[in-house]
Amino acid sequence: MTTAPGELVRLDTHEEVLSATGGSAFVRYDLPSALDSPGWSLAGAVAVTRRTHTRRLGLLVMGLPQAAGALVGTLADAGLLPEGLRGVTVTRGSLDAVAPHLPPGQLSEWEWMCTTRPPDAVPAEEDLATLSEGDLPAISALLELANPGTDARPFQHPGQSWVGVRDGRRLLACGVEEPGVSGHPVLSGITVHPDSRGRGLGLAVTARLTREAVRRAGVCTLGMYSHNAVARRVYLGLGYGDVHEWSSRRLSPAAGASPPSRG
Repeated sequence: MTTAPGELVRLDTHEEVLSATGGSAFVRYDLPSALDSPGWSLAGAVAVTRRTHTRRLGLLVMGLPQAAGALVGTLADAGLLPEGLRGVTVTRGSLDAVAPHLPPGQLSEWEWMCTTRPPDAVPAEEDLATLSEGDLPAISALLELANPGTDARPFQHPGQSWVGVRDGRRLLACGVEEPGVSGHPVLSGITVHPDSRGRGLGLAVTARLTREAVRRAGVCTLGMYSHNAVARRVYLGLGYGDVHEWSSRRLSPAAGASPPSRG
């Protein structure tokens, strides 16, 4: 760790970023051990680049509004912001302080959480089946219908484990657990057909995938859009915690672009 003028502290390793953020679970489990570029700390705020679940390069800024704004402003003035940034993610409440230095575009309010305990089994798990690439059309159709904003990319990344509930040829629910950019398991694409909601299918998919991930890797993580109160109750009820609330915005958004990804 080296110090630059103006009490700006350079963070060269994952361990230094983790220490500077007070051991944040998000940094521990979401940020890869090999940083894309150095992080920086100033007055209690921390900024570091990270790849989102959809592999976009973004700037993560953690800290209270005044400190976060001062840090990003200092980095911008010093020419230390990495090239190729596609978005910015900040601790909820700090976006207005950072925005003048990184003019934002589309907004996404989201939350990240994790668990290190396998949840108990739930009744609807007996209806779950493992899904394969042969189920890709059905998965894609269900996601497009009931969860178009998901970051899930069926069978586009290695190590994916999809499960779902079928009614004959019809797919009623699905979800995936896969290695995130950091290598730790992340859930996404937890989706239930509108006609089948209220039956505990999303709970069953989440419980099964979470249990398998925790037993294999010791942790499972996920992100959710903040407006989804039903999903929040499910996740918290299954033991997820260490909740981090974020605001994300694209930089230089294209006209008609899709909503920002979580992170």
